[in-house]
Amino acid sequence: MLTDNLPLAAVPLSTNLALVRQIILEKLQNYSVQIYLFGSQARGNARPTSDIDVAILPKEPLPMGLLAEVREALFDSIIPVQVDLVDLSQAEENFKQRILREAIEWKD
Repeated sequence: MLTDNLPLAAVPLSTNLALVRQIILEKLQNYSVQIYLFGSQARGNARPTSDIDVAILPKEPLPMGLLAEVREALFDSIIPVQVDLVDLSQAEENFKQRILREAIEWKD
């Protein structure tokens, strides 16, 4: 892996976010979805070891197994931190609204 010889703190957060964004946009490019960054990364108080929280809001139901493919691609990538992917269409309304209040929408 590209980051195997680097301490975690040596991998810039912006690089991790760019890679996550690239993977998700690539995997979901044929679908109408809104993609949001939330959590400590969106609030600006993330540390080098903080996870990356991403939410998606599809306009129509996604094919079965597609989110599993996205999660697998993120897991198999060189991103050295955990990436949590949430489908807001499946989330409880209170959780969804809390995420959307602080989220930053990623547009392609």
